[in-house]
Amino acid sequence: MLDGTTELAIGVHFANNIGGILLINITGSAVTTPALFTISEYHATYGALSVLVAIPVFLAIAYKVFQRDKVSEPVS
Repeated sequence: MLDGTTELAIGVHFANNIGGILLINITGSAVTTPALFTISEYHATYGALSVLVAIPVFLAIAYKVFQRDKVSEPVS
């Protein structure tokens, strides 16, 4: 949505999946890979809070990195 293509969305989705698989694993999950951290019990409250923090941080970084020039904006 920020840059008008789906490349950013696909890249973020890929990074999220790889990060979730390699960094954090939950006991009894469908993907059984060795990870740096293993969680024995999942708390939905902590998961929701982490998402509420991560999304604004990502959007702030994305808006800063993918700023459009005044020249490239469409003329209305």
